[in-house]
Amino acid sequence: MDFTSIVLVQIAIFYCLAILLPTSRSNSSLKIAAIVVLIILSMSWYFMPDLTVKIGIGAWIISVLIPMFSLQRLESLVDKSEYLAASRFAKWVRWLAPTDGMWNYHHLLAGIALAQAGQIETAHQIFDRYQPAALPPQSSSSAALVKVDTRRKQQLSNQTEIGRSATALLYRATDRWSEYITWFRWRLTTDRDLDRGNTLVYYVRALAETGDLHRCIIEVNKLDRDRLINNQQLNLLKMYLLAYCGRIDAVTQSCQNLLSTYSSDIHQFWIGTAELAAGKIETGTETLIQLRQTTQDRCIQHDIDWRLSQPLPDLTQLSSLDRESIAQIESTIIQDARYNVQTPVNARTPVTNLLIAINVLIYCTELAWQYKSGDKEFTFIPLGGLAAPLVLGGQWWRIITANFLHMGILHLGMNMVALLYLGKFVEYRLGSFRYLLAYLIAGLGSMATITYIDTYWLTAPQITVGASGAIMGMLGAMGAIHLRGWRQAKVAAAGRQFQAVLFSVGFQLVFDLTNGHTSIVGHFSGLIIGFLVGLGLLFGSKE
Repeated sequence: MDFTSIVLVQIAIFYCLAILLPTSRSNSSLKIAAIVVLIILSMSWYFMPDLTVKIGIGAWIISVLIPMFSLQRLESLVDKSEYLAASRFAKWVRWLAPTDGMWNYHHLLAGIALAQAGQIETAHQIFDRYQPAALPPQSSSSAALVKVDTRRKQQLSNQTEIGRSATALLYRATDRWSEYITWFRWRLTTDRDLDRGNTLVYYVRALAETGDLHRCIIEVNKLDRDRLINNQQLNLLKMYLLAYCGRIDAVTQSCQNLLSTYSSDIHQFWIGTAELAAGKIETGTETLIQLRQTTQDRCIQHDIDWRLSQPLPDLTQLSSLDRESIAQIESTIIQDARYNVQTPVNARTPVTNLLIAINVLIYCTELAWQYKSGDKEFTFIPLGGLAAPLVLGGQWWRIITANFLHMGILHLGMNMVALLYLGKFVEYRLGSFRYLLAYLIAGLGSMATITYIDTYWLTAPQITVGASGAIMGMLGAMGAIHLRGWRQAKVAAAGRQFQAVLFSVGFQLVFDLTNGHTSIVGHFSGLIIGFLVGLGLLFGSKE
């Protein structure tokens, strides 16, 4: 089996195992598909090894990869409040992942889209098909909501989390926060862990919207401690709380970094809310009025009307412990934003973009050279591949050129995706010059280490190409950045990210040990060099 086939099989196996981890929040359909794909890969490897790639990888792409990216795209549309587009997209995503309430999800999203457009009554008609008695007419009192018969209460308790999330979204669309609190407390009296999505998020927001900021702080701290919701939802809740407390800088940093996937309208609404809470009434009012005139989202418009007509929570009623909690949450959010692995959308990373362009152009040159020469067994020697005897013979420049050559489109694609992810983070944190310095030192150092090992330890030196050593160096530099933040600044987020780097190193080690076509020496020498260079560049800096 060739290099490309081995790598594809490894990637498929690792993806499936990651989906099956107990900590995974993947859709049930994906978990079932992952088990099936692992069985197919095992059986094809044993009975039909020549067809393993065609059968196993085909099954992985169709049943795991495409559904996974489709679900992520759907989640992104919902985060951006593009409910109409999400509803249309969900119609065919349900065929790829039909479990966990996905089959009717497009109807629920369509209802939210109608509410977003101001058609509340029509939205109720759609929604009532899936949540009978869960959402009373707007004129109903809270007491009427509680007085439901046992049969209907049991009916509600058995519905999906997606349906309950839609209930939360529809209450939110009309700013019926008091009614939502009543429904939430009645609905989840016995088993709160049933809901870990929008129901919890909007419950905490509802507490603050109705003036119970003290209880809101307690709930956020509890969710942070118990981890009942994912990090993005938790960051959203913290941003809500900080906005109600007038912490403008922390809210702005959250929007730019941790919550950058949400729409700019949502960002502006909460920045305006923070300005109002901070006492900047004129500035906050102007921000919200301007947003109301430009946004097409009726839910946002309704939120602005609510915000400008209702008083924000009274901060003078907070106890000293509440204020300490707010200060701690603010500090955590700012630190998490600084150590977030996702660089801001507007971050300038010209060196990373240039390096990717150079690698792609050189690969095109490889293809042109191979086509022109007619050499099917392309050895990379003519274009500068690393061969230890040639380097020792005076062709030292091969230590440089080998970093920009790749042995195929898969090799190039994997490296460039990794460089895009790691490089942007390191360049954003270190600055373009220091980042380029670290990249070059890691790449040259890894190639020099390979030359030494090939010369003095191996009887049959290999030809080596690829940017992997330099890219692993960026993983090492990322580890240095997080380790420094963890050890010196005591940033919990940096500690979690450093552990993620260690996990990635372990993953790479397993990948290299089970793949005879990769250079474990080049990868881990680059990793170590990048880590040490990263620490050196950070020494004495304020990073």
